[in-house]
Amino acid sequence: MNPPDDTHESRRCPGCGADLPRSDWPGEAKNSASPECLEVSGRLLGFEIEHQARLGHLHQLRIDAYGGQHVLPGTPPIGPVFALNGLYMYLERGSGNLDVRTAHGVMANSYDDWPVLSPPATVGRLTAYDVLTAGGVDAVESALIRWAGQVWDSWPDDVQDVVRKLTVELVPQRYFRR
Repeated sequence: MNPPDDTHESRRCPGCGADLPRSDWPGEAKNSASPECLEVSGRLLGFEIEHQARLGHLHQLRIDAYGGQHVLPGTPPIGPVFALNGLYMYLERGSGNLDVRTAHGVMANSYDDWPVLSPPATVGRLTAYDVLTAGGVDAVESALIRWAGQVWDSWPDDVQDVVRKLTVELVPQRYFRR
């Protein structure tokens, strides 16, 4: 994938708003993301795997930042709730990959009336593309954490409060690190 510029045809991702050059990524747009943005997400996963020793602890955070940024009306309610749950648990409660994935399992097995969360007009300034193109491992790690923070902070306070309440109500305390 080439960086966006004025000489290539591009497409705007409906979820994050990134304007990315058209790609030959197979498959159709899904998860409120353009094929180009899905390609970026796949490449970011590849970079994470290539540098697993350094970035593996951020795997779930990457998934949740992407999921929290790619929400459109009609998105199944469980997706944004789980994405924001993961961001909340990492950013505010110090929980890691396994804690968040376990929390998702606990929540999925104990609740089914997920609230419909209306996303803000802009869900963070950074995108997966910015993280992917940040540079070396240190820069990608830092950008990924900033991206996740921007996504979480962009959601309205009342939505964050709903996620906090659901998480504290459904997830055992032992999965919180602070």
